[in-house]
Amino acid sequence: MRYVGPSLKRGKWVEFRVILVVVGLSVFVSSDGWTENWVLYAGSRPVQDEQAVLIDWYASNKLKPASETKATVYHYYDQESVASNSPSGGVIFRVWEKSVTQGEVRSYEETMEEMEKEEEKRLKRRVTVLDVARVFPVAVKRAAKEITILYEINCETGDFYVLEVNSYDKTGQRMTRKLNTDTAAWATVQPGTVMEVLSRQVCR
Repeated sequence: MRYVGPSLKRGKWVEFRVILVVVGLSVFVSSDGWTENWVLYAGSRPVQDEQAVLIDWYASNKLKPASETKATVYHYYDQESVASNSPSGGVIFRVWEKSVTQGEVRSYEETMEEMEKEEEKRLKRRVTVLDVARVFPVAVKRAAKEITILYEINCETGDFYVLEVNSYDKTGQRMTRKLNTDTAAWATVQPGTVMEVLSRQVCR
């Protein structure tokens, strides 16, 4: 799996501002390719650390569906993105999926400011670039409001593959983008999970 990013805190370090601008522009470019039509297909109620579960690449294959009134995460798929990855059609389809945490979360900027203060108090000194880089994954988990995943689903074998994962904060700022380069990393859709519900929508 290849990591693309990160976009670290804006403010003290100019180079991080540049990274944020480049990442922000790439969001607009990548979203121009199709007309989105997000459809709610399931809700879930993750246990323990909800953000950590949500940001897990294969979370949908672990989460159990929950009613809309009890769900703390809503799951959508983009109907316009559903397409066979073969020019002549086939049993493997690609689809964009979006998981949105319900309730209020802090933005990435607010989260990083809070974590910097925590680190300065703990370390008894001003934080450095390396300190910020170290706490970055935790900040992303805390600030994750929305996760979008590009899946490939094999409707014949019942397996799926994660091609790309993006995390966004509540302002719409993309915090991370990860591309999967392990072409053998297919997983079997588990029964009774959110992933099974998505597979039924795509394969029907």
